[in-house]
Amino acid sequence: MATRPQNPSPRLYFAYGSNLSLSQMSSRCPTSAYHSLGLLHHYTWVIGPRGYANVIYSPPSSSSPSYSLSSTSIQGREKDEDRVYGLLYTLEEEDERLLDRAEGVPASYTKHLLDVEIVSHPGGKGEKEMVKALVYVDEKRLGTGVCKEEYVGRMNRGIRDAVQKGMPRSYMENVLRKWVRDEDVGDGVGDPFHPSQALIPD
Repeated sequence: MATRPQNPSPRLYFAYGSNLSLSQMSSRCPTSAYHSLGLLHHYTWVIGPRGYANVIYSPPSSSSPSYSLSSTSIQGREKDEDRVYGLLYTLEEEDERLLDRAEGVPASYTKHLLDVEIVSHPGGKGEKEMVKALVYVDEKRLGTGVCKEEYVGRMNRGIRDAVQKGMPRSYMENVLRKWVRDEDVGDGVGDPFHPSQALIPD
């Protein structure tokens, strides 16, 4: 009797836009689970020309400080703008396909496996480590734009959840608030994405 292939291990996904929202991720990807707070070095967080979040590679210069596996041991000189905080989730194969559709792969975003530092892990002992995580990047449109109105509420809900998970308020204020106005939101903020509807990116 032929044996069934074992299910592949869940993949880690690094969310930095509206998928910081735990409820939105639960809706979009039902089997996903929050894993930890993560930190992506040498990338800059922006609102892209389409009005949605993007990360742009910011290569370190020869004069840039080196960093070790801890956001607290980054020599004190790595700028907030040169790193991106986000939430890591575990994704099963089917949920990755759903997320690809929500993100508009490959027209809107392309998928990359990048090194992400685990900053904090629920129930963990505080060890710092680097992991490979799936990151969606818009490589075709590297400019900046204005946050779409429908995106403001979803981003604020995500920012709220990320701060509760340990995202530094200084990063939130110095980076995210440059692009997303502060707006009081509740849990009722709608997500326009639905698999049967037109693609709505992160």
